[in-house]
Amino acid sequence: MTLEALPSHASVRANPASVASSPPPPPLPARAYTDEELYRKVLERVFFRSWLYACHASFLEGAGRYKVVELLGESLLLVRDQSNVLHAFYNVCQHRGHRIASDEGNATRFVCPYHAWCYDLQGRLKSAPGTKGVRGFDKDKVHLARVRVEEFLGFVFVNFDRQAASMEQTYPNLAATLERLCPDIAARYFAFEHSAQEESNWLVAVENYNECYHCQHVHKAFSQGIVVPESYDVQPLGCDARVLHHSAKAATGEGSWYDTSRSDYASFFLYPGFSFQLYPSGLLNTYYWRPLSVSTTRVHRGWFSHDGSVSAELEDVIERDRTTTFAEDLELVKSVQRGLESRSFEQAQLVVSTQGGVKSEHSLACLHRWLREDVAETGL
Repeated sequence: MTLEALPSHASVRANPASVASSPPPPPLPARAYTDEELYRKVLERVFFRSWLYACHASFLEGAGRYKVVELLGESLLLVRDQSNVLHAFYNVCQHRGHRIASDEGNATRFVCPYHAWCYDLQGRLKSAPGTKGVRGFDKDKVHLARVRVEEFLGFVFVNFDRQAASMEQTYPNLAATLERLCPDIAARYFAFEHSAQEESNWLVAVENYNECYHCQHVHKAFSQGIVVPESYDVQPLGCDARVLHHSAKAATGEGSWYDTSRSDYASFFLYPGFSFQLYPSGLLNTYYWRPLSVSTTRVHRGWFSHDGSVSAELEDVIERDRTTTFAEDLELVKSVQRGLESRSFEQAQLVVSTQGGVKSEHSLACLHRWLREDVAETGL
C-alpha cells in the first residue's frame, strides 16, 4: 500500500464518550510529582513492570549483532544468536559482577574482561579458567540473567518483570492499528536521535505530551506546519489498552513544513513512557522518557526512514521540530515542576470536557487513573 492510499487516522479515533461517560477521578496531589519515596515506589511498581523501549531492531540485524543499553540504572546486553533469536541479558558476569560488553558490534561469544569467563550468544557459560578443580562447580548451571524482550514492529522492548503479559496482551490492537496507518512500519530503519534533560518529574513530561490544550498558544510552528490544532484530540485506544491515541488533521498549504497532503497526524502513547508518532504523510518518529530522579527526566526524540538515511527534507523537519516544539516543551515542564514544588500548590484543576477535543484534559485523567491503579497502596 502506498502512502497515497493510507487510511484516514479518523478511522481509528475513539468515541469521546468512552472517557467522559463517568466523572473523572480527582487530579493527583502535588506530592505525586515531588515526593522521593513515592518516586521510588513508582519506579518499582510501574517502570520495572512495564514494557520499555530499548532500541530499534535495525541495530540488531544479523546473527551476532549486539548492543548494550543503559536503562533505569541497569546495563542490558541485547544480542541475536546464530539462529537469529533475539535475547536480552543483564550485562553482568555471574562470577563477580563485572560488565560483559560495551557499546555495540558483532560477536561470536562474550568474554568478561575481568577473569575471562566466556559466554555464548545464548548467555550460557562455556568456559571459566581455573574452575575444573572446584568441587561442586557446574558451568552448565551458570547463565547470564535474562530480561524479557520482544520485537514489536521493528522496535525492541524489554520488561524486567519475567511474569509480565506480552506486548500484544498489554497493548491490544495497537500493532494492527499502526500497520493500518503505516503499512511498512516494521521495515523502517533508525535514522537519527537526539535527547535532552528535562528538569521535571517524568509524569510532568508525559502529561505535557498527552494534551494539546497548550499547542496553539505555545507551539505555533507545530500548529501551523504539522497539525490543525482545532482538530486535535486524544482518546484511549479501546477499553483494555493503556494507550492514548492522538489524532489531528494535517496542516496543509504554504505554512506546512513539507508535503503533508498524503495522510493526517497520529500518535500512540504507550504508558508509562513511549510514543509512536506519525507526522503527516507517514513520517515516523518517536518520543521516549527515562526517569533520572524525582525531578529530572531524559527525553529522547527518534526519527526513522526507509533506508536509515536522513534526507534534506527529513533533516529540515528534525531541526524545525528540535528548535521549536521540543525546545518549547523543555521550558514548559521546567516551569511546571517549579510550581508543583511550591508550598502553595496542592492539586491541579483538570479541564475535562464531555465532548473531548483539544481543550479537554481527559487524557491526563486517564494517566492519573492508571498510576493510581499501579500504586494503590500509596493512597494517591
